[in-house]
Amino acid sequence: MMTKGRELMAESPDPSCFNADLIGEFLLCYNQWKEMMIAIEDIVCILPDTVCRKDGYKLLFLQRKSEHANTEDCAYLGSIQLMPLLPSKVLSQYLCTELPCHLQAHESEVANIHIVVSTASGTGTAKTVHKNILQPFLWHLGLFDCKVHETRSCHTITELCQSLFIPCAEADISQTIILLSGDGGIVDIIDAFYSADRSVTTQPIIALIPTGTGNAMASSLGLMSHPAAGLKELLRGRPRPLPIFVAEFSPGAQYVTNEGQARALIGGLTSNSKFPKTHGAVVASWGIHAALVADSDTDEYRRFGVDRFKMAAQELLFPPSGAESHKYTGTITLTRWNSQTNSEYVETMGYKEHMYVLATLVPRLEKEFVISPESVPLDGRLRIIHFGPVPAETAMQLMASAYQAGKHVSEGSVFYSEIEGLRIEFQEADERWRRVCIDGKVIAVERDGWMEVHKEPERLLSILTSAGF
Repeated sequence: MMTKGRELMAESPDPSCFNADLIGEFLLCYNQWKEMMIAIEDIVCILPDTVCRKDGYKLLFLQRKSEHANTEDCAYLGSIQLMPLLPSKVLSQYLCTELPCHLQAHESEVANIHIVVSTASGTGTAKTVHKNILQPFLWHLGLFDCKVHETRSCHTITELCQSLFIPCAEADISQTIILLSGDGGIVDIIDAFYSADRSVTTQPIIALIPTGTGNAMASSLGLMSHPAAGLKELLRGRPRPLPIFVAEFSPGAQYVTNEGQARALIGGLTSNSKFPKTHGAVVASWGIHAALVADSDTDEYRRFGVDRFKMAAQELLFPPSGAESHKYTGTITLTRWNSQTNSEYVETMGYKEHMYVLATLVPRLEKEFVISPESVPLDGRLRIIHFGPVPAETAMQLMASAYQAGKHVSEGSVFYSEIEGLRIEFQEADERWRRVCIDGKVIAVERDGWMEVHKEPERLLSILTSAGF
């Protein structure tokens, strides 16, 4: 394997190369002094290696800090030298002899690879994952010149896009952005690119290493199936255009920041629109989903990881005061497609009270939470999941059914359909019930305000995946 004339670096000579045998779902590696069992799912790749023998190999794998460690932040990258006689099944699946195009240099002397470490994502594990796993992995591949950017504030990724990524895309320069983040980091890049009044000639490629809480995009692309999945996609994934939706708002809508205590202006005002707008690739919601995301967006809740959403949902559905859960009031209008006339048509939902309103481009909001079972990652089709006011116990049961391969959509109380877009006209006095969620970001709409969501036809970004190939 070569990187622009430079051979992949090998480790110091080790006289104790390992033999290997495949035993079920494990690779038994052994020599005269030691033996170790490596789970097949923890193997990242096998590289040619000439340290032990000219035809030997180097095995890269995730090594857990303890037998109960089950996430990337509880692991580090291990490597051992192997003798040439490897099980053919393992060799055919994991041998990497050439870097993919998105990790190679093109016109420049080094590959244009950027690593963005979102330090505040999820429970704050991105720096550890970068130090213990990603950086050693890239070094083994001979990639020593990657540019590392750590976030310092919630504006860092936007600033990087404006000062670096967008100018490169405009100048027809290929770039790969390895993003250690959750969905928030992706939406920051999306919103910056789609809000810029510039012409993108070369789509940046986003390679996602999930370190967020829900990780909806990563879950939908299969990157949460096991801890090594993100690294494997760096080698075997191919760039695919990233579908986007646009959320446009009435003039007084603002971002909710600082754990609900502050507000910030929404950008997106261009010559093409007089209303504030933002963009997303995962979800636009109102009702219980938006409220639980907003209520749990605090340091106190974040320390519980993904369980923060269940905790917030419990408090919303079963208020401590003993009152009934809130009924969200508003008018929802759907834009749908008529395949017989090949044209759009508009219909207004017949009821004004709602509990759960969610439009999505992806199948999963968490690893096991299948919100839209008919969705296919990156197919660009928008679907709505809706149910009106139901008893709190029923709402909990419906959301629990989503963890059972999306069985909630077969319930009679749930409306599930493909749409082209939607409009919500809010009829709530209290701002708490006028909060919406766009890919994890919370927006408060003014009284008697509205939100419109529709698919964005233009593709400015690509994301790395093997899904669909």
